[in-house]
Amino acid sequence: MKNKTLKFSTVILLFVFFGASCQKDELPPLKDKILTVVETVSSGCKESLKSTETEQYIELKAEGENQLRVKFINASLNCCPGKITSNAFIQNEILKVLFTEETPTKCDCICDFDLECVIDSMENREYNLEIYAHSEKPKAKIAFSYSQKLNTTIKISNN
Repeated sequence: MKNKTLKFSTVILLFVFFGASCQKDELPPLKDKILTVVETVSSGCKESLKSTETEQYIELKAEGENQLRVKFINASLNCCPGKITSNAFIQNEILKVLFTEETPTKCDCICDFDLECVIDSMENREYNLEIYAHSEKPKAKIAFSYSQKLNTTIKISNN
């Protein structure tokens, strides 16, 4: 009986030891910082869209050496925004992407645009992402895991 108990205890200890050693290392929390955006592109006003084509969604794709391409499809903006720029930063452990429009004149119309940017220096880890376009509130809030295999599309509700 003692021998069976000893074997059982040994097996339990081995499971505990190997189970603990196989756990993923916890990554430190994200620190607040400004990220480098290496590219920003916009489609221009999509005036001829049918109502069935106006669904908004986000595409996330890993590219190059630790880069993330973020596409915001059918983002509603002022119809004459001028130059569109983007910024990316980490704030309170959230990756935030801002698409900003420089409006040369006041326009009384809204258009859908496809916006995209490429962010440098991404880490293989979990992220909470907020995307802003023509708003102080995020147009999308998404959780994703960055890796070199990342290539996903996420539908978002129209705001």
